[in-house]
Amino acid sequence: MNARAFAPPEAPAEGAVEFSETVEIAADAARVWRALTDPSEVVLWDTGVVRPLEIARDYPQPGQATRWRYELGPLRLTLRDFPVEVVEQRTFRSLIRLGPFCFDETYSLHEVAREGGVAGTRLTAKLVLWSEVSLLGGLLTRWIGRPTAASVVRHSLEAIRAHCEARN
Repeated sequence: MNARAFAPPEAPAEGAVEFSETVEIAADAARVWRALTDPSEVVLWDTGVVRPLEIARDYPQPGQATRWRYELGPLRLTLRDFPVEVVEQRTFRSLIRLGPFCFDETYSLHEVAREGGVAGTRLTAKLVLWSEVSLLGGLLTRWIGRPTAASVVRHSLEAIRAHCEARN
């Protein structure tokens, strides 16, 4: 196995694509934060994560290296997660390796007022996506990576919203 697979990915000089998705959740930021960061909850809502393979007891903390079993259709993959910025109930940013793709993924939480004074949370997922595959990496990113990642992120945000609202 390539030694780079065990290290956080480095941002590309070119060829990356960026996109973001947002959802409003009828739950406070503390509830949404717990769903994002508690491994026992992540496996309940994340559309690809099956189980943690290697995870620190105090996950997530900057500098950690975490491995998750991830399924994308018939593909069984290892998702390598390297938290780089963690601000409780505000920001969770990780560098991620999954198959031929790398992600700089940032979740941002913002509390919002909802009808009747009930607290809600606006959750935004921003991703920068690239491939470290030489020669065809840009094509992989644009034609396969971005459409697949955008679909997975949309479904995951809907899933975390349903998860948090059902357990609020």
